[in-house]
Amino acid sequence: MALGNAQAAASLKDILLRRRVGVFTPANNRDAVEMMLDHSYNMLVIDEHFPDLGGIDFCRFLRLTNSPMAVAPVIFGIHEPNQKKVIAARDAGATKIAVMPFSGASLIKAMEDAANDPRPIIQDTSYNGPDRRTRSVPPPGGVDRRSKTPTSIDRATQMKILRGVKS
Repeated sequence: MALGNAQAAASLKDILLRRRVGVFTPANNRDAVEMMLDHSYNMLVIDEHFPDLGGIDFCRFLRLTNSPMAVAPVIFGIHEPNQKKVIAARDAGATKIAVMPFSGASLIKAMEDAANDPRPIIQDTSYNGPDRRTRSVPPPGGVDRRSKTPTSIDRATQMKILRGVKS
């Protein structure tokens, strides 16, 4: 599923159809939500310039829904990347960030990386998205300051959710 402007969506669709990947391109956030009510998608590509709501807010909304797409990998396309935009996309729950416009090779690489990402999905009041921790070291001073451990959905469970398998 690709979300964004018409020209980028058409180019993206051509690239993916050649690889036999189904693509749906809603015109705005209302169309996207309607499509998500009718279908389940196992990966999403969101353009930072997504109409109406904006890409960051739509990504955040998506991660907060009670649907299979809440755990789906999200590739977030940024037109003019800078540190502020990248951090905002990560904080919204993006799995991978790619520079737009996509080349065929860069899009396929981002999709493969996102599909093969083994990180669990963290669901908490302040953050919903892939676990961003890259090291497994004890917290400073050896004391975990969190009042509660956030919910974590492991990769196997994510795949079951995306396939529609009931636990």
